[in-house]
Amino acid sequence: MDSKAPVSSLALFKEARVDLEPLTSSSVIQIQIPSTSAFTVRPRQQRRILKNTTGHRDEKSYTKCCIATTGSLYFGKSKRHPRNFLWRVLQEGKVLELRSIDLSKSSSETREASYIIQLCFPAGLNLGGIALADSEDQDALNVFALTRGNELCTFTLPKDFFCIAAASEQDASRWCKASKPATFSISTPHRLIAPSFRQLIVSLSDGRILRLTRNKDEDGSKWQEATYGDGQWASSLRGLVRWQGSNTVRYDGTTLEQSTPIAMARSPDKKHLFAVCLNHTLRIWNLNKAASVFSMDLLWKHREPHDIPKVTLDPGSPNILQLFRIDEIIDGCEYYAVTFSPHDFGQFKFWGIRDPDHGAKGVRDLFPEYSLKPPDPDPSPESKAIWKVADFKITGGQQGKSLEMWILMRSNRQYKLYNLKYDIQDLANVWHDSWSTTAFETLSDSEPPLISDLDPEGATDKWLDYIFYPCRYPETILETALGMYCSERSVSLANPKAPLKERINSAIVTHVMNANAASDVNTHRTATNKEWTVLWQDIHDLNKSRWEVRSLACDKDAQMPWVTFADGCSAIRSCGKIENIAQNSSADLAVSNNLLPTPSIEADPGAEPRLPDELAVIIEAATVFRHSFSYRLRSTCHRVLATELWLDHSYSVPLRIQSFYDQCSFADEIGSAPFDDLMGVLDRIGGFDGLETDTFLAILDNLAHGLPEHASDLVHTRFGLKLLVNGAQEMIDLCLKLLFDLLVLVIFIDMETDREETAMENFDAPRIYVEILELLKRYQIMQWLAKNTRVEKSDPSVKSAPANTLQIDSSSDSKPRISTVLESLFALDLPAQSLEMQSQSEALTQSIQDLLTWATGGHDPTVTFDDVPVYVQCNLLANNNLDLASDFLRFQPSTAWATYIKGRLSLLKGEFTEAAIYFKKAAFKLSRPSNFDYHQASHSLLTPMESIHFGHGLPTYYTHLLNLFDAHSCPTQMAHFAHLALQLTPASQTKTQSTTITLLTSLFQASLQSTDFSTAYSALTRHPSPSTLLPSFIQAIVGTPNALPQLLALPFPVDLHEKIDALLVEHKKPKILAAWRLHHQDFRGAAAALLPPLQAAQARVKRGDDGLENQYLAVINLLACAGEGNGWVLSEDLSGGKGKRKIVEVKDVRAQYQKELDRRSVIEGGRFGFVGGGGDEMDVL
Repeated sequence: MDSKAPVSSLALFKEARVDLEPLTSSSVIQIQIPSTSAFTVRPRQQRRILKNTTGHRDEKSYTKCCIATTGSLYFGKSKRHPRNFLWRVLQEGKVLELRSIDLSKSSSETREASYIIQLCFPAGLNLGGIALADSEDQDALNVFALTRGNELCTFTLPKDFFCIAAASEQDASRWCKASKPATFSISTPHRLIAPSFRQLIVSLSDGRILRLTRNKDEDGSKWQEATYGDGQWASSLRGLVRWQGSNTVRYDGTTLEQSTPIAMARSPDKKHLFAVCLNHTLRIWNLNKAASVFSMDLLWKHREPHDIPKVTLDPGSPNILQLFRIDEIIDGCEYYAVTFSPHDFGQFKFWGIRDPDHGAKGVRDLFPEYSLKPPDPDPSPESKAIWKVADFKITGGQQGKSLEMWILMRSNRQYKLYNLKYDIQDLANVWHDSWSTTAFETLSDSEPPLISDLDPEGATDKWLDYIFYPCRYPETILETALGMYCSERSVSLANPKAPLKERINSAIVTHVMNANAASDVNTHRTATNKEWTVLWQDIHDLNKSRWEVRSLACDKDAQMPWVTFADGCSAIRSCGKIENIAQNSSADLAVSNNLLPTPSIEADPGAEPRLPDELAVIIEAATVFRHSFSYRLRSTCHRVLATELWLDHSYSVPLRIQSFYDQCSFADEIGSAPFDDLMGVLDRIGGFDGLETDTFLAILDNLAHGLPEHASDLVHTRFGLKLLVNGAQEMIDLCLKLLFDLLVLVIFIDMETDREETAMENFDAPRIYVEILELLKRYQIMQWLAKNTRVEKSDPSVKSAPANTLQIDSSSDSKPRISTVLESLFALDLPAQSLEMQSQSEALTQSIQDLLTWATGGHDPTVTFDDVPVYVQCNLLANNNLDLASDFLRFQPSTAWATYIKGRLSLLKGEFTEAAIYFKKAAFKLSRPSNFDYHQASHSLLTPMESIHFGHGLPTYYTHLLNLFDAHSCPTQMAHFAHLALQLTPASQTKTQSTTITLLTSLFQASLQSTDFSTAYSALTRHPSPSTLLPSFIQAIVGTPNALPQLLALPFPVDLHEKIDALLVEHKKPKILAAWRLHHQDFRGAAAALLPPLQAAQARVKRGDDGLENQYLAVINLLACAGEGNGWVLSEDLSGGKGKRKIVEVKDVRAQYQKELDRRSVIEGGRFGFVGGGGDEMDVL
């Protein structure tokens, strides 16, 4: 029959990649496994937590530590977390690494399996010697490993090992047992499978099979052995004597007989063992009778002995046999086997199994007349690529699940994954034309940035943004590439402990400066870009080595395929509606429309449904048109779009379209060739006349997604969140490109079409333009959330998800985790999709779309789109992410609430004047009554007490603002808002009311801090208890340089004069006190204030002290002004002893003044002598 390979290019699935970087800096636990003899003496267990797993000197070191030689996934039977595990072999076969890859878990489960266990084997591991199985109670993971020393290690790992670091501290002899089966002394083990935790099957190098069993209560230190051969006398000696002329194959240091099984599987009824052997045969053993009951060539052909070496299989290909069962029995077949032969251009063979014990009568070829070849990824006759089947899996067939076949094809580092949904009876009819494929394009595959003189930013900024885009390259790759670059360029880093981003930038700058010290700007730009390209090439090469295919695995219960790589894995999810249309050609969609889950789409209820291939034509036209853009045009379009999206517009939509067209200079940039290419695509629907608004709206409608009515009780694990965010990033990128392409296409067509010649009656460009812009706003915000990162920290306000959702043991974690804003703000709260009515492949896609809907407020019908960017901004401010908040400012709407939050950002940045402007601009609307929950909407940026100040009038709102400025030590604005609040306080409020008192007190304190004494005085005099504020006022005013004129200028009430006088006395400011008293006609009091400092100055008088003379004159004049009989004051008697006072009259002061004048005259004339005896008096000559 038809011998051609099926060809398919319809992509209905999407790869969701995730790297295997540890979730935290201390989540890798490495345990050294002792040898067999060591277990008898119970040596001290060697266990350590790896703190640094990112630093590698060169590519060789990186490959050894991070690139797995083999690996796969194990899917447990338990529904409890952790259930699914990824295992891989590192360090040249000496380390077995295990980790949980569960995407979700029940919200009732309190712990998460975030630890990675590395088991180290000094002797190394056998390449095909790893198998996993669940224990009976499913609380432990059984791991079986064959070492190169022919030891069988049995590990019973409690699942707590993956959840709690301390759990793995127990003695290794409790969970690790080693044995050396006697059979291994004469035959070398080749391949190991574990049908259950109590039964192992090992293929031996001499062609025999070893069955190992143990009882339920045995720990694996001893196994019961049973060997199976072909029953011939010669075969029993093959392990001891190598027969002359025997056909053997060398593999992994072992000589294998032609009859050696390389792929094995136990039958669903547990009675038989199926094996594909090196000699291209399918053999079946009866496990109970220990006998071979069936043997047949994989292609059901008779081959002569001398032909067998020509069809010998690769001993390293264990993935060529699958068994499956379906619900119904057809033609007596209890179950089925599928084998693959790489010979005769590669063929699959489906075997119907009735009863293998009856030989060829119990096993039949279901499709003997058909050659079932794998799909051809590259059918072009010119292609020189050689594609091989790397792995295949059969899923479904039971419990109502449809049968599916997955085939993983590989050509060097390229790979493709194909899917076929079929019925076993109709397989031959659908084999050729019903395959679908998987789209593998990811963000890490995107082209590096182009550097142009047109860019406002330099090469360094663009390269840093590209390289450090979240999830594009793991830290391990960047660290290794940096080490390689520094070694190649002989660059020494000034600060080796600086952040990675800073070190990479420093390495480039240092080398460029050393090599181009005297270059001009253009030369420097070119040299910088060149060095970044060199570094990126190292990064790119290292990254490619991570994505070499290792195996295909399928979670049959959850219906999710996985692909494992050298240093990563991919979950294969179903495509969303928009992905089905965007990543498939219209021709493929038209031919294979029956394979689509949604064969038609309608934009509005009642509108004519649109076929996916019709929509794909529009998308193809938009893509072709955008690909014709020059770098200049593309950059200009993005710049104009940024302005169009986030600025308020007063022009009509047609004028805005015209402006966009003119600013981008489409008329000059688009030549006849791009126009002809565009028309060539649109001709399929009748050219411009075939364009309809409903077609565009149907495309946009595919972007819409609704959340499930009832949230599941599942929550995402950290690993699941990583996969979820990666998928969201790719979906956002796809939708942004699609929307941009559609927008520029609509603008160009609307402006270039002459409506008199081409009516286009059903094409409403302004409506489409507005719809696209609204969606672009949403996706640009989502893109910002997905590409900006911050340090995670506990946030008590985030309580939407259960408190135990992500309870990760972090007792040994020392390095803070960095995550995207999308993950930390939205993904953590998002419930995982239920798996009850859908496969996990579908659920993952739904969860990604849920996240995008959740991030734009779709989870709450009361939330508008304008509320979302404000909520994000509040979270950034609450977490003190000021740089991120400043960058996110451009997305803020013009609402009053958003304006207030802008003020909060300015306040935190110390821009107090700008903050006050924002606050006042938002005052009117925020002070009006509203049901808006400001505390919840602010992500706890506002406390419950602060939120009370909103919606209760302007005075209350201004009170909140003055408190804000008070907390930020800004007295000027504090006084301003206190003054505004007092002005607007209703007249009915009396001074005794607490609100007014509080405002007056605040105004008073703020005015004092800003030395605005007139305002402070006003607040003081209006205060019901001014005497309580007076001490602060006097203390503040006397501490200023110009205190006296300010104090005297204020008209204090008479009842405060005495208090002020007493306060001035306390502050010991005699001049200010004298001036105060003189200002109020108290001449004697003024003199009394100046006399003590005069007397003190007289006691320490110095020659030429003019100030003393002025002090005498001031006191004399004050006493003289007191009037007849009042020219006296009480003063301390300095000669009469401490505590005594005397009356000092004006004449006494004059006498002292005259004496001082005489003393000065004598000194100036030089007429003086000294009295002996050491006295202090001067003798005038």
